[in-house]
Amino acid sequence: MSFVLILHNLTRWAVIALVIYALVRMFMGVFQKRDFTEQDRKSLSWFAISMDVQLLIGLVLFIGNNWWSQFQNMSNAMSQPALRFFVIEHWFLMLIALVLAHLAVSFVRKAQSSASKFKRGAIFTTLAAIAIFFAIPWPWSGVYGRPLFRLAESLMLWFA
Repeated sequence: MSFVLILHNLTRWAVIALVIYALVRMFMGVFQKRDFTEQDRKSLSWFAISMDVQLLIGLVLFIGNNWWSQFQNMSNAMSQPALRFFVIEHWFLMLIALVLAHLAVSFVRKAQSSASKFKRGAIFTTLAAIAIFFAIPWPWSGVYGRPLFRLAESLMLWFA
């Protein structure tokens, strides 16, 4: 399971890089009033796909670590901040971000003008980015904080 956790941690950086790339393209389009291109569409699609991959890896962790059993004793999960974060808050916020990422792709596809494509893409991708930011267990997040990179675990896994 540690390999899956390391993979989930590393994939986070792909998601962050792709959401930043999509946001830059959307806001550049909004402010520069340019035509919506295939590359703009792909930036949103790649961001949504990275979220899908991250969800699948997260589900493997969730099921593999038997976190589902925590729903049987919700009072215990809610009384422990770290457990509450991972059992409730993390996956719920990430699910919202995933839906917002796919809504960005869908609403951009349905928009007629470049201006409305960029505006819709910017709004939904920004909302997804905010949800992602609050759902990530950053090192400064208190009791549920996790390292930015799991390098020690990675090295032990590869050289063990």
